[in-house]
Amino acid sequence: MSENPIEEKAKEIIEEKLEEERKKEKWLYHVSFSIILMAVLGTIVAADSENSVTEAIILRNEAILFQDKATDMWNFFQAKSMREAGYRIANTINPKPEFEQEIERYRKEKMDIEQKAKLFEEQVTARLKESELYYHKHHIFRMAGILVQVGIALSSVSALLKRKTVWYLAISLAIGGLIVFSTALLK
Repeated sequence: MSENPIEEKAKEIIEEKLEEERKKEKWLYHVSFSIILMAVLGTIVAADSENSVTEAIILRNEAILFQDKATDMWNFFQAKSMREAGYRIANTINPKPEFEQEIERYRKEKMDIEQKAKLFEEQVTARLKESELYYHKHHIFRMAGILVQVGIALSSVSALLKRKTVWYLAISLAIGGLIVFSTALLK
């Protein structure tokens, strides 16, 4: 017994609709998986961003400590200079070999102290420069994180609206975030 043509057409339409729904479900699976990947990437980017800013802060703190040591050395240098000046005055008023020896001793000590102070100042400069690099990386990582987060949000919107074009935009933003993140890693 053959089915009536209306029933056949109805079955055909139902099958087509079911196939369309299966394709939509498969596409939503891809959207969901891409959101998971973007979330993992976002987590990695955020962790590296926080590590960079933490390193920048640590280096700045070290720079402050070295600056304190340099300041202490310059203060010590000034104290030795004042003592040397006292002996110079005393030697001018009443020349004695002991005064000459003390003047020479303080001159040598000042040279040593000056060297140490300059080394500490070099450490300050190096730490501040390195801190700036980490802080700059932090900003780049944050930009990458924003791109990935917007990608996640747009992926969710694309699933709700069932619009592939929005999902393609989301994927593009996430890939852009990955590229920005990679360039910061290479610096």
